[in-house]
Amino acid sequence: MSFHPKLGKLRSGQSVTADSPRDLDGFDENQEAQPGPASIKAGSSSNIPYRSNSTQDASTTSKQTFDSPSGPLYRELATSDTSLLETTRGSFRRKTAFRRKSPVPEDPLGLILVHGTGNSEADIIFVHGLGGSCRKTWSRNRDPDIFWPAWIRHEEGLSKFRAFTFGYNANFRDSDTRLSILDFSKSLLVHMKAFGTDNSSAIGLRPIVFVTHSMGGLVVKKALMMGKSHDQYAAMLAKVHGIMFLSTPHKGSSHANTLNSLLSLFGSSTKVYVSELDPNSTSIEDITEQFRGICGSWELVSLYETRMTKLSPGIKKMVVNKDSGILNYPKEITVPVDADHHTICKFHSRLDPNYRLVIDLLRQITSGIRSQSSKALVRLPSITTLSRQDSAKANEIINYAAMLEKILGIKGTPQGDLDSHLSQALPGSCQWLHRIANFRSWLESSGQDVSILWLAGLPGTGTSTLAAKTIDHIQRALHKSSCQYHFFTETQPVKRTVAYCLRAVACQLANTHRGFADKLIKLHCDTGFTATNQKLGVIWETIFENIVFKMDFGHTLHWVFDGMDESDAPKLLVRNLLQIKSQNCIKILLLSRPEKELASLITAKLDLKSIIQVTPDDTQGDIEEYISSITSEILPNDDDQMHQYIVQEICRRAEGSFLWTKLALDTLRDNWHTQADIEISLNNVPDGMHSLYQRMMANVCSQQSRQKEIAFRILTWASCAFRPLTIAELTAALQPEYDGFISLAETVAQICGQFVRVDGVRICPLCKMPNRPANDRLAIGCLQYLSQDHWRRKLSTLSEDQQRVGECSGDSVTPPSNTSSASSSLDRLTPLYDEFPLLKYATNHWAYHISQASTDNPSLFSSLRLFCNRYMLQWIQAVALSNRLENLPTAARHLKTWIRNGRRQAQMGDSSPRSMGLSMSEAKLVEEWTVDLIHIVCKFGSNLARSPSSIHKNIPPLCPSGSIISRTYGGSGGEQGDSASTHSQLLSVTGLSIEDWDDNLARLSVSEDELASAIRCAGNYFLALIPHDGTVIVWHKETCEEVHRLHHGEWTTLLSTDKTGMWAATAGRFSFRVWELSTGTQLFKLPKTSLARTMSLDFAAKGEKKLLISYDDCTVTTYDLETAREEVIFQEPDQADNPQRSCPRFMSLSPDQANVAIAFRGRPVAVWDMTAVRVRQEQENVASPNYRFQAKVLPRICIRNSDKDLELDGQDVFNSPEVVRWQPVDGTTIYILYQDTTVLVWDLIEDTQVERGDTEAREMVLNNDGSFLLTSSNGGAVRVWALPKFHLIYELNSDEFVRDLTFSPDSQRFYDVRGSGCNVWAPDILIRPDSLDAEETSSSVDGSYVSEILSEPVLAKDQQAQRGHITALVTDELDEFFCVGRDDGAVNIHTMEDGKIVRKAYKHSNTVDITVIEWSLSQRFIASADDSGKVIAKRLRIKEDGRWAIYPMFNLRLSDTVTQLLFSQDETLLLISTESTDRLWDLKTKKETGKRRWASESRAGGRWLHHPHDPARLVWLSPGQVRVHTWADFVSESENLGILQEEEEGPRQLNRMAECSEEEDEEEEGQDLSLNAMTTNSSHGSLLSPPPGSSPRPSSPNLRALDVSAQALHRPLETIRRVLQPSNRNYILYESLPVSSRGSNDVVPTASDAREKSNSSVSSNLPGTRNKTLLHLVHLSHDGQSPVRRRPLRSLSHEIRYLLGCVRNKVVFIDHENWVCTASAVMTMPLATLPTKTHAASGIGATSASSIRRHFFLPRDWVNSMTLQLVTKKGTLLSARNGEVAILRYSKGF
Repeated sequence: MSFHPKLGKLRSGQSVTADSPRDLDGFDENQEAQPGPASIKAGSSSNIPYRSNSTQDASTTSKQTFDSPSGPLYRELATSDTSLLETTRGSFRRKTAFRRKSPVPEDPLGLILVHGTGNSEADIIFVHGLGGSCRKTWSRNRDPDIFWPAWIRHEEGLSKFRAFTFGYNANFRDSDTRLSILDFSKSLLVHMKAFGTDNSSAIGLRPIVFVTHSMGGLVVKKALMMGKSHDQYAAMLAKVHGIMFLSTPHKGSSHANTLNSLLSLFGSSTKVYVSELDPNSTSIEDITEQFRGICGSWELVSLYETRMTKLSPGIKKMVVNKDSGILNYPKEITVPVDADHHTICKFHSRLDPNYRLVIDLLRQITSGIRSQSSKALVRLPSITTLSRQDSAKANEIINYAAMLEKILGIKGTPQGDLDSHLSQALPGSCQWLHRIANFRSWLESSGQDVSILWLAGLPGTGTSTLAAKTIDHIQRALHKSSCQYHFFTETQPVKRTVAYCLRAVACQLANTHRGFADKLIKLHCDTGFTATNQKLGVIWETIFENIVFKMDFGHTLHWVFDGMDESDAPKLLVRNLLQIKSQNCIKILLLSRPEKELASLITAKLDLKSIIQVTPDDTQGDIEEYISSITSEILPNDDDQMHQYIVQEICRRAEGSFLWTKLALDTLRDNWHTQADIEISLNNVPDGMHSLYQRMMANVCSQQSRQKEIAFRILTWASCAFRPLTIAELTAALQPEYDGFISLAETVAQICGQFVRVDGVRICPLCKMPNRPANDRLAIGCLQYLSQDHWRRKLSTLSEDQQRVGECSGDSVTPPSNTSSASSSLDRLTPLYDEFPLLKYATNHWAYHISQASTDNPSLFSSLRLFCNRYMLQWIQAVALSNRLENLPTAARHLKTWIRNGRRQAQMGDSSPRSMGLSMSEAKLVEEWTVDLIHIVCKFGSNLARSPSSIHKNIPPLCPSGSIISRTYGGSGGEQGDSASTHSQLLSVTGLSIEDWDDNLARLSVSEDELASAIRCAGNYFLALIPHDGTVIVWHKETCEEVHRLHHGEWTTLLSTDKTGMWAATAGRFSFRVWELSTGTQLFKLPKTSLARTMSLDFAAKGEKKLLISYDDCTVTTYDLETAREEVIFQEPDQADNPQRSCPRFMSLSPDQANVAIAFRGRPVAVWDMTAVRVRQEQENVASPNYRFQAKVLPRICIRNSDKDLELDGQDVFNSPEVVRWQPVDGTTIYILYQDTTVLVWDLIEDTQVERGDTEAREMVLNNDGSFLLTSSNGGAVRVWALPKFHLIYELNSDEFVRDLTFSPDSQRFYDVRGSGCNVWAPDILIRPDSLDAEETSSSVDGSYVSEILSEPVLAKDQQAQRGHITALVTDELDEFFCVGRDDGAVNIHTMEDGKIVRKAYKHSNTVDITVIEWSLSQRFIASADDSGKVIAKRLRIKEDGRWAIYPMFNLRLSDTVTQLLFSQDETLLLISTESTDRLWDLKTKKETGKRRWASESRAGGRWLHHPHDPARLVWLSPGQVRVHTWADFVSESENLGILQEEEEGPRQLNRMAECSEEEDEEEEGQDLSLNAMTTNSSHGSLLSPPPGSSPRPSSPNLRALDVSAQALHRPLETIRRVLQPSNRNYILYESLPVSSRGSNDVVPTASDAREKSNSSVSSNLPGTRNKTLLHLVHLSHDGQSPVRRRPLRSLSHEIRYLLGCVRNKVVFIDHENWVCTASAVMTMPLATLPTKTHAASGIGATSASSIRRHFFLPRDWVNSMTLQLVTKKGTLLSARNGEVAILRYSKGF
């Protein structure tokens, strides 16, 4: 009795064959098995015995069984060489012994689309052969799941091809058919032509490739021959690219006549198309001859069978031999296939070798198609589409490797890890896994869904090797790009984080898929996103959900994660993997030790088939093979009996553990000499790993003293190192004690007792053994290695040049001329690593070892103190050279951990002298350095990366005087190195009284008179909303420069950003708008269809192009951005029943956007499940579904414990909720802020509440991972709370009311808006310490550790708010004093020596800002104006005792705002200028002597200044005019210089110049601009006219009116912001801004766009933004007769961020990287003799790189739009900061 898996027991006389006769194409998929005639018995057991095929599984055998007719007649006919035999459907109608349980449906005829995409690149058409059909011919065992044309969509390079299969009636059993090959060919052409309902899907629009089997090849050849000569088909067939023939009988088959004879015998008619297959057929000859003439340009591949086809048991024939199966054409590719005629077109799986061969050949012949299509790949953004501050990043795009490393923080590839594990595997091992059905199903399935398989094995069972073998198998069988992987390693803290794992997978995808890399780089260029220091959730959402899962990679992705139990957050990773919704098929293999929690997570969503438990029986064979191979190496002879004994004994005790097996075998290597030695060695090997480790340690300790010491030193370094050390690194680490190793690798192998192994060049420990004394030694060793004087000299020899990559536009690359690239990822320390192998490790990880070290080791602290006091700056320089500035805050975190450990030790109650481990002074020293390291990166990071040596001279003087770096290295004392005395020589800073670091990075003006209502930060930008007109100001996150102003154009209430920082959305009264932040362009404008008020605005989760909008009628809608279709997805049932109910206080969507929290004033918070309330209603003829909303669904209600018993007049009373915030990670917790400032934490899972009642909060926000809560109070205080314990860690006190606040994406900064200003804060407390075991916090979501670090919160004060703002600044001519005006109306005089106040001069009013100050040249007079129009003038005198005496002059109030004050050079007159009027006041009589009113709009663009040569005259300078007037009568003179205009087009040309694009710069700079007059005074015969906009008036004694032409009345096209008069009095420099119109993206002046006088005066009376300024150079001749020329200095203007002034003939400015620079060669020759464009580098206005010199840089918080800065004529730099003025003196001078 036999047993069949599906049929059960077989009776004697029945048979099942694994292989049976089939049709010409293969197995007879269309037919059921039929018995023979009545005279034929159903084969007996003696004739057809049961046969099994061991190479096929049970399912294959059972499916093949039904295709096998049996009987002696069939066998007899088969033996007569009738290999084309097949029983016909009408021949046998007897009962068969076996029937199918269910009929198989017939395949359809015609052209069937298998799969296709909207952007298909080509069409592949499959054509079957004789007796076949459109699906079964290509399906193994008639199984639709093994239909391989459907697999093509998973294959790289073929996924964007459409696949068709063509079916025609080739069933030779059908007695009615009279068709021929010609008929089939016509049918093929007709179906191809008719396919497609629209032009885009029609066949013939893209290349065509045919794949044919058997006679199908002849059908295709005939069709192509006919169609080529037919006008109807010729155009379509012109797209034919190639043909693949699978066993096509090009020269016919000798079995055709036999088949027709059989058909006649069984009563069926002969077939024409069968006859045409005869080698002597004319049809075959015609097809062969004609086809040769048309196929010259096509790719041809012929695959021919090499195995005989089994037609019946015992009978095999070659159906199509090689001679007939190939064409023998010159370009033809011919390939033999290890298959018969049936199986050459059917494959078991995607791993089938024959399938891989066919796919590789398809890729080969379609490579030309793909190369053309590759031009349509996603293009990287052109440099012109990026904002200026991103252009440096765009310059790096061409360098993919460097860019990807910078974005993902992954250096190199994980191939080393894979090779290491593969090296431990024997050839042929791990094959047992492929015999497990669940694994085969996971590997071979071709579905689109995500498939997860978990292999769980006990420690030491070889799961890592199993993972490596699986990875290798997938990459070899499919393609290297098909598999990404990661090995979690407990001994490497970074690699064990899930965040690093995700970055590693993304890096592998980017390195093998250009399209994905393009999207990553575009994301980086648009938003500045880098994943290096991001949390797991941010990486998952930004890279995977928004990019990876939305891409079609062209083939199935396989992800293998080994060591899941060693990762830092395995549950979080599994939870994310289980929720994947991807457009691409992804198969995930997880390997780990058995974990109950992981099993629960997996089985909750998947069945038990997704788990494979690795048992000892599974690995038994591999262990035996491993033991056998090792014993063969150990034992010199071939004693089979001893070999077998060793194998059996070790296998018996190994219990499936490879690790135990390896260690046991190692004991035999020195104990194999006698049989007794072997038995003793094996018997002495302890059972279990713990006992084995003890035995190994005992062996180490039993060595001689010196060997034992060396062994322990090696074990210390190897087991405690942050990462595996190289042999060279370990040699250098041991060198101070043990030098001159002959072979350290051999030493390790001999004396370390198997605890350490040498893997190539790396030393790998058996396990990680954290030990504080051991880390003491490593920390001291690293510190001593770095604390050497020679490093300063060595580092100075290295080049600081960063790699510069050209701008990328299309395929061209041009070096950038006006920007420096962002920090590249090149390690500039590389030249030193060969000579100093330990340098890299010590530089990166010394602080890690301190965090793991003891806190009571005097030697350790002594080394640390020496390092901090003498060598810290050397280390910072080395870190900057390595481009790893993140190591500074990382070191700070480690040092904080060490301090925390010391404080914990103190809390344990130890009464020893060093009870806290660290003394107070020691702890203070370390703590101060943690603060400084963090602030150095925050304030100087980008410049430190570009100029690492600046840490010695530039940075210490700019640090607060009380900081540890300033005290130690700033020249003010302390223990300093030999070169420390030079640290203070470059800069000196005085005038600042604040000694500590300021947490404020920037103060930015939103607008002069407007209030900001919202602040957001995402990606590379932060944004503020001005609601009244919907203006959104966009700043760059790193530089704090304004990059765009977005104008919604109506009252706007809400501002939102997507998670990637690429888009922003605004909600106005009548519309919604979506903006691209990188370019500032409007992408979508959507009408607001609801009359209800918008309550919330969010981008759809997972990157869908939709907005989710909630309204105050308690509805939530989705707005499709592309279709502009709005759809209601939620309506609160209560609101629908009671529309008159009041509006909600707030509505807030959960992170997954499945729930919404709603609260009404005086009512509790209700959380609605929107998916439960919504019921989808499908309607016919409706494109999108409708929804109805169930009224019976109830929300979850949160009632405070204190509210449960409150009643008023019998009604329940509730505290009013004001704000609600969802926990951002999983949305299971809600934070509710109530009107009484209580914050309630509501756990939705457990339904528990926790209250915090002393927050004083009115607004709150959580950071991205939910570990921090940021609150603001009504009094302006901002507090940071560590969650979940609600520990207050930071408090910032200020008097200004905070309207909104937010965290940065990395949670290391926060932003707030107060009044018209925006603040950026970076407290060092937000840089978190490492956890106790030094794991990275990248996957952590718990901030509770902070409560253990600080017992009291860090208290800070807003220094600016306390001291007020400096709004005007002016210096004297002698560089001895300066005068400031403040926002409280005060005017004070300060000494230039130390910035102290020498006299509080006077005060306007407490409520006004001083806008303008003017100081006379001799210091005798001073005048000031405020924003209310009041002007005060005083007379000054310095007494003999040095005190200042102040005498009143006059005090007046004007109706207009004063824009300028100017004393005459003889100090007898004061000019008071407003937007519409100029007034002259006599300083002696204290009376007004002249007044003239001008057209106000024309006055906005000009400035008055002293005449450069004649003190009796003054000059009016505007963008369109230069006019000279006399102080005496205020009338233009005969030598008037005329109106500024273009030579040809006047003001229109001037406007074109002002807004000229960068592409025009070179051409414009080579032109001289002639300034010609527009009016002529007849009495003088020269050019005379009044200032712009004036109208003709009669003459007066003081001011005589002159006629002016109509052209002079034009509104100016630009406004002058600043005027400079250099030492060369023939020149004037002025800075202008284009006039902005509302609604455009043009910019307007900023708060630092201050008015500068000839005596270095600035003020802040202009609204704030970043400026697109243009610097102009004007030449004024001394004789007044030469033409006036003006040149725009465009290239120089592009380099200028803020103009500071002139020192002699050099322009001093701050560039976009905060460097103070000078531009030389600007005023060295007359404009009339300017060189041409090609020689402009040495002339006036030329601004090449060589003419600009960088001197020093400023901290980033010193440079922003609200800071007043100027440079005096003697080169002293003044910078207003926190209500004081910093005085910087540059020792080298400008």
